[in-house]
Amino acid sequence: MKISAEGLCFTYPRAREPALREASAEVPSGSVLAILGPNGCGKSTLLGALIGTRRPSAGNVRFDGRDISSASAGERARLSAFLPQIERLSFDLTALEYSLLGRAPQIAIFGKPSAEDEAAAIGALESAGAIALAGRRVNELSGGELQLVRIARCLTQGTPAIVMDEPTSMLDPRHARMVADRILALSASGRTIIFSTHDTALAAYAADCAVLMRDGRTLYQGSAPEALRADRLASCFGVAFGAAPAPSAFSS
Repeated sequence: MKISAEGLCFTYPRAREPALREASAEVPSGSVLAILGPNGCGKSTLLGALIGTRRPSAGNVRFDGRDISSASAGERARLSAFLPQIERLSFDLTALEYSLLGRAPQIAIFGKPSAEDEAAAIGALESAGAIALAGRRVNELSGGELQLVRIARCLTQGTPAIVMDEPTSMLDPRHARMVADRILALSASGRTIIFSTHDTALAAYAADCAVLMRDGRTLYQGSAPEALRADRLASCFGVAFGAAPAPSAFSS
């Protein structure tokens, strides 16, 4: 599924400055887009606009050419799954039960998961590399293990696109690599992936294309190698980069 956003503007209530100022992004079907920029530049707000939780005051978001501004929450949930950066787990579910939550858009109100729903959750855990965790309680998992299970929940939703807000934040290198490899595997299976990050090496390793943001604006968008040039990163983050990040820097 091709996803594009053009000219997005958004201002939070009582905010003095806009969070998005004509921001744009585009990712071809089956590709991986990384959105990079300093803290407070509008990355998470842009992701919210893409999945429909933030309604821009101007601009449009299109999925395969369809403007989704008027789409219902249920329609949007069938188009893209969202992995938030932070999530509070109130219930002591097993990983399989947690993965099943992704089927909520397909289950009627007060309905129960079917055998088909459970099979989808098991398949998602396998695809996420987390099937061995199926019977464990999510509150007992490490950060990296939980992140894989959260990705499985997104897969259970069965959407053609997955949007992730800083998916490797606070993970050690081993678990960050596991998540990055899942992103590549999902793209290889035909899903369109969008993720925000501060990690330029992750973007170089996992992304086909990239958007650089600053002060709510899109500074540059294009192929990952072109976007991640040292001079462009310096303009984006306001700090000198000795060299462009290489994919091998993340995989080593």
